[in-house]
Amino acid sequence: MITIRFVSHEDIPHIQSIAQETWNYTYQGIYSEGYIQDFLSRAYSDENLSRSVDRDIQSAKRSFLIAEFNGRVGGYAQTRQVKEEEYELLRIYIRPEYHKMGIGKEFIQRFTQDLKPINKLFAWVGKENYIGRAFYEKSGFKEIEEMIETIEGHSKTQVKYELEISKGKVVS
Repeated sequence: MITIRFVSHEDIPHIQSIAQETWNYTYQGIYSEGYIQDFLSRAYSDENLSRSVDRDIQSAKRSFLIAEFNGRVGGYAQTRQVKEEEYELLRIYIRPEYHKMGIGKEFIQRFTQDLKPINKLFAWVGKENYIGRAFYEKSGFKEIEEMIETIEGHSKTQVKYELEISKGKVVS
């Protein structure tokens, strides 16, 4: 059984473990191993995650979620508000063995319910991240635009996916 709940400080080691597992699974061959490890050590440091959890706990609209499957933390997702009714999906990662079980879909549904009023949810995805792109397309997101992002001298194309939401329901 899948349970979606708000993040807590006790989840930090689970988030770090999932980040390590999913980044290696998803981005191996897209980014160098050195880049992946450097990014993970910065973005998923105890300090950064602790600040992120604190911000979420203090927020009127909680937007950092954890998925548990049979009592084991299997994924996490986080948004941020960009405009009054528009949110960016900052991160959504699910352990590979839990892919195709509906956890990502559960996250999206929970965001559309909890973040009302919401009419748009978007995410930037690496063009070479075929796993992520397939998830967004299957979830009803539409490809809107592309941009080139340069990180550590390496240029990668990012694709923006948008999901239109009307009265808490996904517009297909």
